[in-house]
Amino acid sequence: MPLDMNKNKNKTGFNLGEFKLLLRLSLQALETNRARTILTTLGIIIGIATIIIVLSAGRGLEKFIIKQVEAFGSDTIEVEMKIPNVSDMEMMSAMMGGAEVTTLKVDDFEALKEIPNIGNYYAGILGQFKSVYRNNNKRTMIYGITAGIAEIDKELKIEQGRFFNDREEKAQAKIVVIGPDIKNELFGDENAVGKSIKINQVSFKVIGVTKKRGGMAYFNYDKMIFVPLKTAQKQLLGVDHVLYGFLQVKDTTKTKETVEEITSIMRKRHSLPPNNPDKDDFRVTSMQEAMEMVGTVTFGITLLVLAVAGISLIVGGVGIMNIMYLTVLERTREIGLRKALGAKNKMIERQFLLETIIITGIGGIIGIIFGSIVVMLIDFISTQLGYAFSLSITFDAVLLAISAALIFGVAFGLYPARKASHLSPVEALRYE
Repeated sequence: MPLDMNKNKNKTGFNLGEFKLLLRLSLQALETNRARTILTTLGIIIGIATIIIVLSAGRGLEKFIIKQVEAFGSDTIEVEMKIPNVSDMEMMSAMMGGAEVTTLKVDDFEALKEIPNIGNYYAGILGQFKSVYRNNNKRTMIYGITAGIAEIDKELKIEQGRFFNDREEKAQAKIVVIGPDIKNELFGDENAVGKSIKINQVSFKVIGVTKKRGGMAYFNYDKMIFVPLKTAQKQLLGVDHVLYGFLQVKDTTKTKETVEEITSIMRKRHSLPPNNPDKDDFRVTSMQEAMEMVGTVTFGITLLVLAVAGISLIVGGVGIMNIMYLTVLERTREIGLRKALGAKNKMIERQFLLETIIITGIGGIIGIIFGSIVVMLIDFISTQLGYAFSLSITFDAVLLAISAALIFGVAFGLYPARKASHLSPVEALRYE
């Protein structure tokens, strides 16, 4: 006689006895085909682990880039030179080929400083020269910069000595402030402040050493030599233009209007059409706008890779559906025997559905653990290598992974489960 389990059913309709029986039968079936169960879970494991890694990496990348952008000051607006009538990719290629735009000058920033919502500014240019102290020499990045950087860039701190001032910058003083890596490579354990180094055979006095900061955006401040802008232009580079500059905004709620005013003034100063951005030989970008762009880009990248992870989950789910369908065929006689003894269609369906959910659940848990280990390993390696790119496992990543495992378990287990439950007992018992 079939086992009556209605006495185990509580007021909510949940039959605890039936659930225990189905769970035991499902686990026995999965244990019997252990190798198949393991292979079936691989697709889910890979998909779930990918979700964890991608979301963690996406958040880490976003934080990393925002930190780099904020290093220039979240209350700043950048004005940089631009080649007119070309795309960013074409401009990059042209600059790598030696193309230059020499129309951006310090005088432009002096004029922009008169805007009511603008405080101080700094403008700069880069170059590379061999720097020498006694028998030590190294090819170094020279950062010709105005003194305003010391006020605006809050991450720029002095370890020893001081930074040069506006008067020294305008007087073309032959003084420098060096990064800690340059100090160690040229001076070792010696005190660098007060000593002289030669850059491109011109003698400069070291007046300060910056605190260790690491790489920011596309260059490393620790490996730079800061030179007063006019000194770098006249004594080393032989130019009178700058590559870019940053303007400090007093009221960030008026940033958009300030950007428009800067653009209008720059077009008038450079004799450019008032409403034709393609003709502009400069680009104006607020740090708020830059951070919004970062968010948009990282979100797009995350969605793209999540789509790949989703495909992996679908492939894994289809694999589960096929395996469960084969399992139904292999266990046809068993199903027929159980139905002949009184097992209901719903009970058969629930067992096969439960088996699928267990498989995807196990795969999901292993995927979360594996993905978390990979995330922690990447974070550890990046920390050891001195990179500011850190990863952390987020709650929404785990929640999404668990939800995906459950949804795919139900979605891809439903068809084989229904197929099993609707088998005719007589035909099932005859199946060879």
